[in-house]
Amino acid sequence: MTQELKFELIKPFPDQMMIPPQPSRKLIPNWFKKMGPYTTGGEKDEFGKKMETVKKCIPFLDAMSAGYTLLTHIDMQITINEQNEIKLIYLDEKHKIDTEYFNPIENHPKPQVKGSPFEDFRILKYLSPWRIKTPPGYSVLFLPPMNQFELSYIPICGWVDSDIYEGIVNFPFIMPSLQVGTQINVPAGSPFIQMIPIKRDEWSADINMLTGQSEAIHKAERNRMNSTPENREDFYRDNTWEKKKYR
Repeated sequence: MTQELKFELIKPFPDQMMIPPQPSRKLIPNWFKKMGPYTTGGEKDEFGKKMETVKKCIPFLDAMSAGYTLLTHIDMQITINEQNEIKLIYLDEKHKIDTEYFNPIENHPKPQVKGSPFEDFRILKYLSPWRIKTPPGYSVLFLPPMNQFELSYIPICGWVDSDIYEGIVNFPFIMPSLQVGTQINVPAGSPFIQMIPIKRDEWSADINMLTGQSEAIHKAERNRMNSTPENREDFYRDNTWEKKKYR
């Protein structure tokens, strides 16, 4: 059964600012697309075969492809003046009008994170124009775009019971390199935060040694995977992995 995640704009947007959330699979970064499946330095794995890169790691790609991603709806050039005030630099008069129509950035009170590992960083808040709703029993986990460490901003993770909550979710984030006198550019359409709908089930943990049938299954799977180097390569993709669908 296909579940539906709803994104509803809180006010009408001009066409040039209308950048809707996208399935994360459509936003795989260029550096990953350009990467080859094998290392280029002649390295070998423990079987003497060419060493694979993360391009062939399905769990790595699954993480980047999971759920949906909220994109920035306007060009943002962020700076801090000598009075320690955050400022958005306007590219032109039209950009100023668009930004003032829905200003996406505001300061986040630093005392709220005092005592945390990031208390010395500049804490900002991205104001989302979207109301997010999930079916009953489902929440949304909000994360920085996974495995995209090249981004200049780091959204703070959060979990919202979006089937019950009726408000707008805004997103505190840090910019580790933003200091007085510096400027950071974030183009419109940049991936800002990854959103993964999750069903709220009740869980318990069973922690034990492998024994009996579970041990036998584990050994048989490892033997099957390691029987030949050819079996080991792409074994997870061909024998275990299930394709996830986010439309």
